[in-house]
Amino acid sequence: MAIKRIFSITTIWYLTVAFAISLVVPIIFTELNFSDIQKIGFALFGVNVIYAILSGLTVGFKKEPAVYLLFFPIIYLLGVKLFFESYAYYFALVYLAITYLAYGITRE
Repeated sequence: MAIKRIFSITTIWYLTVAFAISLVVPIIFTELNFSDIQKIGFALFGVNVIYAILSGLTVGFKKEPAVYLLFFPIIYLLGVKLFFESYAYYFALVYLAITYLAYGITRE
């Protein structure tokens, strides 16, 4: 039954939102000519952290498979080379930790 839940429409939704947050938001910031400081502040410390917390809480409250929590950091790693410097790779570990901490809050 767990494998059936992993290959579902919910999985596609989590992948789509993770893709949008990881890749589309930096594209929007680039097109709006945000400076590097603004991109780092809004994307890396703002939007991505909020999404990491919300996704961890959502997966925990809905009691969905924890594998959904890996989607965002993996997609983020794929897109980081396009928009940020090499130090931004370490943020994937931060997002993973934040996501699993938020997930852990909801577990009994």
